[in-house]
Amino acid sequence: MPGDEKAALAALADAERRTADNRTKALGSAPPELARLLASVAAAGAAHAYLLGSDS
Repeated sequence: MPGDEKAALAALADAERRTADNRTKALGSAPPELARLLASVAAAGAAHAYLLGSDS
């Protein structure tokens, strides 16, 4: 993890974004119930990435 706060938040946002992307890619091969769960968790991860990446 980077030493300064801004870089640490950016690294965390990138990790959240990658994880959300991977979950989204898995939707196509997942059974319906798992796909719904993956979609929900991917959306939450994307929201986390967005919020971590914003300067507010």
